[in-house]
Amino acid sequence: MQHRAGRARRALVPRPDDGRPRPAQHQGAHAVRRRAAHLPGRLPGARRPQVAAHRGARPAARSRDRARGRADPRLRDDRVADRAAARVGSRAVSGNQAVRIRRAPDGLPAPDDFELVTEAVPEPGDGEVLFRARYMSVDPAMRRYLPAPAGAPHPLGGTAAVGDVVVAGPPPPTSGYTGGCVGEVLVSRHPAWRAGDLVQGGSRWQTHHVVPGDSLVAVPEGGELLHELGVLGQPGFVAWWGVRRVAAVKPGETFVVSAAGGAIGMVAGQLARAAGARVVGVASGEKARYVTEVLGFDACVDRHDEPVADALDRLCPDGIDVYFDNVGADTARACFDRLRDFGRYVVCGMAGEYNAREAETGPPLRPVLRKRLRIEGYVIYDHYDEFPAFRSEVSALLAAGDLRYRYDVRPGLASAPDALARLLQGRNEGKVVVDLEADA
Repeated sequence: MQHRAGRARRALVPRPDDGRPRPAQHQGAHAVRRRAAHLPGRLPGARRPQVAAHRGARPAARSRDRARGRADPRLRDDRVADRAAARVGSRAVSGNQAVRIRRAPDGLPAPDDFELVTEAVPEPGDGEVLFRARYMSVDPAMRRYLPAPAGAPHPLGGTAAVGDVVVAGPPPPTSGYTGGCVGEVLVSRHPAWRAGDLVQGGSRWQTHHVVPGDSLVAVPEGGELLHELGVLGQPGFVAWWGVRRVAAVKPGETFVVSAAGGAIGMVAGQLARAAGARVVGVASGEKARYVTEVLGFDACVDRHDEPVADALDRLCPDGIDVYFDNVGADTARACFDRLRDFGRYVVCGMAGEYNAREAETGPPLRPVLRKRLRIEGYVIYDHYDEFPAFRSEVSALLAAGDLRYRYDVRPGLASAPDALARLLQGRNEGKVVVDLEADA
């Protein structure tokens, strides 16, 4: 592959001890251990500190501290990372860091499919803004935008080519959510923005973004940066629309959600419970316990402990009224087969199929007719006229302590490929975010 002159490259190579990626030039293990000792929530012998959990809004003073350039200790406490796999953060290298596609992934993305490069910081033109990202969202749908190997069909279609910076998502056609990063304006050539403003925008795996000023959204005064990428951002809005508008959940109904401990599933289940439904999640391991013990789900299937179909027969003997699908594949078929008459199948995502070479054929149609089922998929970019209604309702729930959420924060841009792979394998613990200023 051809590389531009003057661009520094860091190949992401596997570590011999744990198989996770690291920059080819990395810091010693003693430095990693020294930093890990200061992480909050670490227990003796534990591999990772506790996952950051959020309940309610943060004081406005913390937002003002961030705007003035002072570190917010609460944000430091929110970082979650396996420091044995520490990587170089954006503060360690000058210029614009970016992750480019080295080769088309075949199945689950691997570290060797990507490379970390350092390039010149782009210059904004008239009407544009240069901002430096602080946090970057990682979502399962990002797998869809990676290229497919030569000769291999891709069920969902890739939009990026080998050599491109990884795409975090296409820009939406309407205002509202405009990107997968939050950060600070450095240079503005747009009248609405000035240096120091906190904004959301950008759609690439890189630290510095030049975007049209009209595409940016301001982080509200007193807003929590992480929430803009999670519960109050696109994941929360996706969950809200699916529960409130597509499923129209009613009191007394049985609501089943897959990937229940993920960025969307956490919110969907709690909103359905608030609407009076009996909520059953599908997750694995610690996440199955988290959604019942912390989020208040009525039950959760641990898909690693027993077949999903058998667990649903036990937990939902009278069938399912609403299935909120985040994964597709075998879990979706087990839930579809147990839908009651007039049931609703909400197609939100298919994370379990994004690495497949062939697309699933979908459910049979005869039960749709016989049971009078409704199957509806949606793309949230079509519905941003209702973003203010979502934001108002969910912000109030957070402020009242009636909705909980947590983040799985990874250190440094070089950790993004591994974060995506972990997410697609279901090894995340909450909404996955990369801290681009982490001192990895």
